[in-house]
Amino acid sequence: TGGILMLYQESMPFERELRFTRAYQNNINKHPAIREYECLKEQIVQSFRPLKKPDDILAGRIQDALVGFYPIFGGNDDIDKTAYCIREDRCLELLGKLEADGGYAPDYLQEIRDMISFWQRENTVEKVRRRMTPDMSRYLTGDNYNTEIGACYPLYRIAGIHLDAKKLFRYGLNGLIGLIEEKAQDRPESKDLYDAMAGSLRLLQDVCRLYAEEMDSLIALSSDEKRIGELRLMKRSLSNIAEKKPATLMEAMQLLTLYMLSSGTREIGRLDDYLDDFYINDIENHTITRDFAVRLVVNFFDIIEEEFHRDTRALIGGMGRENEASADEFALVVLDALDRRPFSFQPQVSLRYYKKMDPRLYDRSLDILAKGRTFPLLYNDDVNVCSVMKAMDVSRKTAEQYSFFGCGEYMLSGKSIGTPNVLINLAKILELALNNGTDPVTGKLAGPQTGSCTDMMTYEELLDRFRIQTDFFADLAGSFQELVYDVCGEESAFLLTSILYDDCINRGRAIFDGGIEHLGGTVETYGNITVADSLTAIREVVFEQKKFSITHLLEILKSDFQNAQTERAALLDAHKFGNDFSEADQTAVWVHELVCNAIRRQNQRTRLDSLLVVVINNNMNISMGRCTGATPDGRKAYEFLSNA
Repeated sequence: TGGILMLYQESMPFERELRFTRAYQNNINKHPAIREYECLKEQIVQSFRPLKKPDDILAGRIQDALVGFYPIFGGNDDIDKTAYCIREDRCLELLGKLEADGGYAPDYLQEIRDMISFWQRENTVEKVRRRMTPDMSRYLTGDNYNTEIGACYPLYRIAGIHLDAKKLFRYGLNGLIGLIEEKAQDRPESKDLYDAMAGSLRLLQDVCRLYAEEMDSLIALSSDEKRIGELRLMKRSLSNIAEKKPATLMEAMQLLTLYMLSSGTREIGRLDDYLDDFYINDIENHTITRDFAVRLVVNFFDIIEEEFHRDTRALIGGMGRENEASADEFALVVLDALDRRPFSFQPQVSLRYYKKMDPRLYDRSLDILAKGRTFPLLYNDDVNVCSVMKAMDVSRKTAEQYSFFGCGEYMLSGKSIGTPNVLINLAKILELALNNGTDPVTGKLAGPQTGSCTDMMTYEELLDRFRIQTDFFADLAGSFQELVYDVCGEESAFLLTSILYDDCINRGRAIFDGGIEHLGGTVETYGNITVADSLTAIREVVFEQKKFSITHLLEILKSDFQNAQTERAALLDAHKFGNDFSEADQTAVWVHELVCNAIRRQNQRTRLDSLLVVVINNNMNISMGRCTGATPDGRKAYEFLSNA
């Protein structure tokens, strides 16, 4: 076995978690950046593990602890956490096994209990909860969006981080340390942040050196000359990037792998734009073959998929690439790597295309899709760049660097964050509008009281009530998104992220403490078309055809259409979105624009530069449907919502 396993194998359960906790407690009153660095000293190097596969040509495997610092920390409860985190369920489960074992000292077990109790109070998510306003506490649901019932759900995560890989490669680890130390001379008031940044980069240098030692161990164990040659190449690559900026494709990809794993960053971003020069130089210098480059990408994708499991994107193509011709060549390498991984779904390779782009990329993508594959996903830059300019209020040059992640949320590579921290169930908002703010499923007041429906009201009055409810929850979403950033900024520096985000180093400020150029965010919405079709059905059946009154509609919805099959049939027969009925389609556009504009306006009442909507087709339309009563489109209670 290799050097890393020998050096960092735990001698006792909870050893890493206890050391991390002591580091935090010993520095609890120090500058947040210093405290974070002291904790990372007990996390980063200790998390790395030996090579996983006998044909790995990139080093980098990790094992997360049960307590640590992460942008996204998924627990067995399927609930994301961020910054200082604890997997409380796993900790309690393991503690129970240790107590039942009978072989552990009482003092040691008590230290573990004290640690769990400490993090129950001190974890970042709990601190966000304690800072909620009365309206947030009242109208946001609890944390389990799979079981809670409500219109607006909080999420705790910093997702969609797109690091500036070009800066990483331009400077290398040593060069970044030098840049930080130089800036520290100009901004002495930010000394703690700069010291912590430089220290964090030195931890990555330690990881590189330890993996180089790992290669020595594996070389000594191997009798395969070809594999020995690969291990020597890996050692040379690891040794070089510990001291110098990367000079080859392998060195650049190795450095990126270790940086992403150390920082918990799962978004690959525009890899053809930042790896193309390394590839072209290697090919021209005959230091690698094209097939070896494809193998590097395959290995890189395997590592990212196996270590992060979800929500990771790799982007190729599109406007705004620095050297389009060379980027296209490497993009074709990426597509070949994608083709070799037919049953892998991470990272989600996505092609940005436009009319004047090299047609080989689009044609190769269609060849792969014709095999029945899911990827690459296709994005039209001729439409999207202008849309980003409008949505984020940025220049065309900036908009050309748009990226996306996870479920399709947009952000600006190396310049903005687009993490989704709120889910909104629009069908539930319609229920509240129809029932004076009361949730018919729980019987509890769950939104603003906008008035009871009467047979004298107009359709326009109903739309106005829906708008009031939507605006209320949009404001709640914007305030909560801002709160998550505020607490994260007060508690931590996200050091490795801040180093590669504009303009944290120059400003001497961490990413959520004024360092980021564009503070964005996203709100996930569900049931959009359920609402649009419901409004169309109400307009047609109740107000135009007058088949029954709106109060009767509320009665049959409450009964889940019991003994009301005729009425339900009329609602089901009403025009639906997507069937070439202009009024139904216009209603869907009205709902979409109402929600998007309400969310977008949050940049006028918060410190967010932008807040956007993402309409997602995933399993949450099922989960939220289980919490939503019958709807006026004829959908029965607790059935799935529309998937758009």
